[in-house]
Amino acid sequence: MTYSPFLGLRAAEPPERAQVLLLPLPFEGTACYGKGTADAPPAIWQASTHIEDWDEETGFNLEKLAIHSAQPVFPEETEGTDEYLERVRKEAVRLQGHDGLVIGIGGEHSLTPPLVQAGVDCGLDPSELTVLQFDAHADLRDSYEGSRFSHACGMRRLTEMGTRILAVGIRSAEEAEMKFGLDSKQVETFYAHELAQNEIRSDELKKRLEVLEGPLYITFDIDCLEVYLCPATGTPQPGGLGWWQVLGYLRSVLLENSQVQLVGADLVETVPSQQSRVNEFVAARLICKMMAYWFGSRFAVLGPRG
Repeated sequence: MTYSPFLGLRAAEPPERAQVLLLPLPFEGTACYGKGTADAPPAIWQASTHIEDWDEETGFNLEKLAIHSAQPVFPEETEGTDEYLERVRKEAVRLQGHDGLVIGIGGEHSLTPPLVQAGVDCGLDPSELTVLQFDAHADLRDSYEGSRFSHACGMRRLTEMGTRILAVGIRSAEEAEMKFGLDSKQVETFYAHELAQNEIRSDELKKRLEVLEGPLYITFDIDCLEVYLCPATGTPQPGGLGWWQVLGYLRSVLLENSQVQLVGADLVETVPSQQSRVNEFVAARLICKMMAYWFGSRFAVLGPRG
């Protein structure tokens, strides 16, 4: 199955021409409450065709980018979650070899560890990597419902790789999860209630993002946002971050910071709904915003491909 071109733009073919390689991951093997993340990628692609190419904040036109949509990695009926995630890792490694920015689009949050591992397999030092996690949930459990590959365990697996995690918007966690994060000294958390109620804390986060250095991976669980922006997501949590609030944090690290190198990203936990197009449209807009912020100030240096 080949998805229609993202944003309705001419697709970059072959993939080695692409500055952005989008990887659809229609998977929900460990979803424990609301279902439907497997349906997200085609809905996000469809929503993207109704988004303007020109970004109103940066003045950057996304039509300048060479964007390649990879073949979706579909789960097979006979395979376990670990086997599927291993195939995701292998496909991400293949795409990493094309030297463009790989963005995984899910699908559930169990997808992040194999996407990060693919970067490590391609030479990235995990001890130098910062993973910027936008999320309602800590996802630091060692296992959940009998599985170490659960969507509730993704960040725990990343700490085992040796990465640093900067978690933003957290408002749902077990005490043991947060104790593990503190004890590991690898996890720095900016809780949603702090960011909402304390302007100083929000400014601290922006300053932290502006001075990050080295390789950066962004994982964006859409339930980080307030529920009206992701009404169908599987485990909605009230008290999330607002649209412009999140974009302010993304601008700080992608547009206003020249010391980081974005090495990959993913966007997960979108669930389409028959009653609304909000969830998938917000997801598509977030992908566009990340591309505009990252490439908008760098395009003159990087130049076009092909």
